[in-house]
Amino acid sequence: MCQNYLDVIKRPHIYIDYESNKAGNIYLLGYQIEETFSQIIMDTRLQGLAKHHDFKITTPTEGTYKLLNYAKKTGSVIVAYSEAERNIFGELSNFFDSSEFHGVPYLNILKAAKKWISSFKSDEFNALPPFTLGANQYQASRLRRALCSVMRLTSFHAPTDYAPGNTTSRLNAVANALLMRNHNYSNLTPTQKSKATKALKHNKFDVEALPILFNAIHSDSVECFSRSIKNCF
Repeated sequence: MCQNYLDVIKRPHIYIDYESNKAGNIYLLGYQIEETFSQIIMDTRLQGLAKHHDFKITTPTEGTYKLLNYAKKTGSVIVAYSEAERNIFGELSNFFDSSEFHGVPYLNILKAAKKWISSFKSDEFNALPPFTLGANQYQASRLRRALCSVMRLTSFHAPTDYAPGNTTSRLNAVANALLMRNHNYSNLTPTQKSKATKALKHNKFDVEALPILFNAIHSDSVECFSRSIKNCF
């Protein structure tokens, strides 16, 4: 824990979710500040998608630096699900001076959710079926505490076409198609456009679920956040 958690959770919140793959490619960043949700494209192969939706397009380094700078200036805490986004910060810090942001707190809401479930939702959570019906044991186990699964304990559920594990393949398909069509989104096939829409929708859910989960945990016990906060660096 980097700072007094009771003070940190009272700060303004920036809820974030990157869409990236295991190779380290970052496609986009979704974030919510107050009640406003936004998406930034971070892969130049998707510039046609950015133009179609009037999204900003930037490099992962520049977009992340601006995000962290905003958090520093506003005294905000960055909230994400797991350590994945914090790990991306660490990887990108090779390209900027991370010492500027050592005091910016990071709230791993997955860690708080695990405490919340064990303390208040154990029976309800254990009674939930696998998130994906027909999944094998490995898949079911991997998704057990995924955000989409945990959100079933709230009234905010994942859309029916959420399809965990498919987002990067959808974005890759769209990126490759845009390259072949000179970045003209209107020339994509209906299937390719559908993949783009589903990928953006997936990211939007992952961001908008975070404040709802935060409030659900907070309403039962603020102590659940006591071990979920670190510095961003």
